[in-house]
Amino acid sequence: MHAYDFSIVAPNSKGSLATLAEELGREKINIEGLCAVEQNGGAIFHLLTTDKAATTRAITKVGYKVTRETEVIVEHIEDRPGMLGKVTRRLADAGINLTTMYLATDTRLVLGCESISALDTAWKDLAAVASR
Repeated sequence: MHAYDFSIVAPNSKGSLATLAEELGREKINIEGLCAVEQNGGAIFHLLTTDKAATTRAITKVGYKVTRETEVIVEHIEDRPGMLGKVTRRLADAGINLTTMYLATDTRLVLGCESISALDTAWKDLAAVASR
């Protein structure tokens, strides 16, 4: 599946994530994955959704800034030791330099790179390994 990873700068304050999550809910946007970290006194969110336009509007509406938006692939992987190493080694051997990678809901791996078509092709070659 293709989706969009939004890198968002938000205030590092009580409720900043809640404010965004509530707005996404009002707009009926499902959060497919999320990561939040504190950085330099602010908060950085990586938000994964499938509706690019509506998500952009929701982020803008709450006053947060999108610093990067990346089309990514989201694929199920088997939850067992060593699987991430297998997947990332095969992608590296295929010449893929990942720029985005994290786990989303339901043991799904989020992967982004400079060429989404190259990543799609490489994933097709290793999908059977990742889901055994």
